[in-house]
Order: sequence, then structure tokens, then C-alpha cells
Amino acid sequence: MRGLESRRLFFHLLWVTLLLKFAWAAWMPLSGDEAYFYLWAKNPGMGYYDHPPMVGWWLTLLLWFGDANWWLRTPAVLLGSGLAYGIYHLLRGVVDEDRAVMAGMLFLLSPLVLLNVIVTTDTPLIIFSFLSAWAFSHAIRENGWRWYLLSGLLLGAAFLAKYFAVLLGLTYAVYILLYRRNRHHITGMLWLSLAVVPFAALNLWWNYCHCWDNVLFNVYNRHTSGGALHVHEYLLMLIYMVTPPLIWYLLRERKSFLRGLREGDTFLFLLLLPLVLFLVVSVRARIGLHWVLAFYPFLFIALARILSAIQLRRALIFMVGFSLLHVVALVWVLMLPHDYWKSRPAVYDGVLIGFYADEFIKRLDDQGDGYHWATGSYVDSAILEYKSGRRTSVFGKGSKYGRQDDMLTDWRQLDGKNIAVLLYREMEAQAYAGFFHEAEIIRFPVRQRDFYLIRGKGFNYKRYRDDILRYVRDRYYRYPDFLPDGECYLYDRYFPDTDIVRLQR
Repeated sequence: MRGLESRRLFFHLLWVTLLLKFAWAAWMPLSGDEAYFYLWAKNPGMGYYDHPPMVGWWLTLLLWFGDANWWLRTPAVLLGSGLAYGIYHLLRGVVDEDRAVMAGMLFLLSPLVLLNVIVTTDTPLIIFSFLSAWAFSHAIRENGWRWYLLSGLLLGAAFLAKYFAVLLGLTYAVYILLYRRNRHHITGMLWLSLAVVPFAALNLWWNYCHCWDNVLFNVYNRHTSGGALHVHEYLLMLIYMVTPPLIWYLLRERKSFLRGLREGDTFLFLLLLPLVLFLVVSVRARIGLHWVLAFYPFLFIALARILSAIQLRRALIFMVGFSLLHVVALVWVLMLPHDYWKSRPAVYDGVLIGFYADEFIKRLDDQGDGYHWATGSYVDSAILEYKSGRRTSVFGKGSKYGRQDDMLTDWRQLDGKNIAVLLYREMEAQAYAGFFHEAEIIRFPVRQRDFYLIRGKGFNYKRYRDDILRYVRDRYYRYPDFLPDGECYLYDRYFPDTDIVRLQR
């Protein structure tokens, strides 16, 4: 395929896939996490419980113009097309036109990109990480401190999206020490580091004033132990992401691969070091797919320098078929009758709240008029608030995820008030009924699945604080010894005369 023809095909694919992804975004129901980020956008701040604030800021801007599913998903829809063009544009003049086009199309048509229309914290992370690496590569070629400064500013923005940006910054530093250890580049790295400082300082200040939420959640509360099985899972995940044909071609071209590594191919190194570090970490923790997404575009830039146009074209043929299988499978899953999931209650409950939220809202409107709304799950509360526009709290202990409601709801203000609580299990409803002076438990069906609604009158805040909020404090708001006390909304509201609980050694 000649350069001009392949370029025309690439731009046609950009537009076709973009339209398909907007249609996909309009069809797919809102996920629980997306509804949760919608709550972030409704309550903009300098940070949020789980992560830094960037995705919340983006969604806040979008909410000024509308709140339709497809509209709020615009950043994720545009991400694939924008980065595919960025890969192509970056490679032009570095490799021949055919290889630049093939690399862009491989990225564009990979399942992780083609099917991704869900807005997550990874969306701004991937975009800013790519732009930062692009500026870093310019800095390496041109010895320009301005490019280093720009790379640092973009890395700081990525840091305010997700903490994995720290790994990209570490990779920059190691690259400089290994391949560009001279005064110009070390000075440039200092400029890059200085540019990141304001972003890191903002996040540090916010955490100091908000119970060190991000630190406690990401380092302590969500931690799970690893093992050999997790290493195997990680390696299988890499095979899935890179795909077998590309792995085979990389093995065949291992001399070119190693030569690129020896000569300091920037994007090859920016890809390889994080993957090796994740392999080491997988011995102790499970590595999720989202951990590596920020480095995924670098793979296709590196491939264009190592593989021939023929190899890239053959890999592209496989990628088209591979992605079509994913499209067919996902369409099939979405078109399954919802009753199909009855044998898996956890999935079925999520399907019901996602597809039939209006039925739950109607029940709450009928039975909970004049009541404050709540559910036992951050997903359910977020979806109901998104669909109804009414503040919906998380009642009870909740989980280690999605604890933004700890900030949004002040239970002192609800003392003596009436609360309607939507729950899945009757035993849970009976237990929570004790937090009211008077409570009626109503069972109601949605698609032949029974749900329970507590119509609680006279909320007993003191008992709730002693039984629930104390547990929440001792489980999720324990500080390690090295963190100063700072300010903490949970202690300030409910336990003002209590010392900060410290983690047990």
C-alpha cells in the first residue's frame, strides 16, 4: 500500500470509528463509576476521596452544557482518535509513511481503544501522559529547556489525574541518567521537576486538609496481597494487550529491539521500564489492566521503529479480526435478556439498577416523598442521584471504594429527620431499621427481584455515630505514624475530642 493511499484509509478510519464510538457511547448504560464521577463533577473540589481531581474538573466543564451519557463520555470517545493521530503525526519524518500510518491504525483498532467509551480517571491520565512524553522526546532531540518545562507541566496535569504519573516521571529520570547524562539534559530534568512541584504541592495540601484520603485509600485501604498467580495474570494480560502476532514479530526482530534499547529509543524505554517495574510489583499486588494504560500508546510508537511495514500490516489484519470478535461479544452481552443474569445475583443487581433506575426512583418518589434518600451502595446512590437529580447518600458502612459520600453527607444535620433507604437484603434492612425511632420496611419487586425500602422516621444520629461512623473511622481513617494529623472532616464532625486513630504496626 502506497503512502498516500494508506494515509487516506487512516483518516477515513478516524472518522468512521469516531462516529461508531459516539453511537456506542449513547447506547451503553451509564456505569456505576461514571455516575460516581458525575457526583465529583456536581461537587467540584481540589481533590476527591479516591483520586486527584482532574476527571472531576473535566466533567464539571461538560456539565455546563448537558448531562447526557454520550456527552459526558466525549473525552473517552475522542481519546482513541486523538492519540492515534498523535502517534501518526509523531512518527512522520522518523519512519516511512506506511509504518507511521500502520502504527496509528493498530492503536486505533485495538480492542482497548476501539471499545473504550467509558470515562475514568485513566482518561485524562493517558492524554496528559502522552503529551508529556511527546514534549520529553522533543526535549531529548533538541536539548531545549522549554520542552522540558512543557513536559513537566503536562506531567503535573497527569499527576492530578492519577498517581501513576509518578512512574512516568521516574522513567524520565532513569532515562536521563542512562542515556543523556550531561549538563544540558540534567538541567532540563531539573526544569521538568520544578514544573511538577506546584501540582504535587496542591495535592499534598488538599490531602493534609482532607484526612490524607488519597494516601490512605491508594496505599493502605485498597491494598491486596499478591503471589505467583498474580505474576501469571500480569504476563497473560501483557500478551492480550500486545497480541500474539506482535509479540512474535518482536521476538523475530529482537536484534532491532535490543539495538533500540542500547541506543536509547525514547518511547521504547518509556514503555519497557514501567512494564518491568509492574512485573516486580505483581509479586506483591494484583496488577490491573488500568495500571498500564498510560504507557500503552508508547508500544505502537516503538513498534513502528522496530517492525517492517509488511509485519505491521499483517498484525493489523489480525487486530481487525480480534477487535471484531470483541465488538460482537459485547453487543451480544448487551442484547442478552436481563433475566439471563438472574443466576448471578451480584451482576443481576447491577443490571437492574443500571437499566431500570427509573423504577427505583418512582418507588422512592411514591414511598419516600419528603424523606432524604439513601442506599447501601455508592454505585446505587450515584446512579439514582444522576438519574433523579436528588441527593442520595450512602447509608451504613459501605465499602473501601467510593467513599466520597463521607464528605458529602453530614449525618449530624439529619438527626431526627426522615430517611428512605433502598437495600438489597431483608436482614440488612432489619438491622438498619434500628437507627430510627420508627421504621417501616417495604418489600417491592423490580423484574421479579425483591428489594427493600426502609421508611425511617426520626433518624438516631447518636446511635449511628457510635455503631457505624466509629467503625468507618477505625477501618478507613487510620493514619500511619509518619503522617501529621492535619485536618479531617470525619473527626471534626463526629469525633472532635478524639485523637487520630493510628495504624497498628
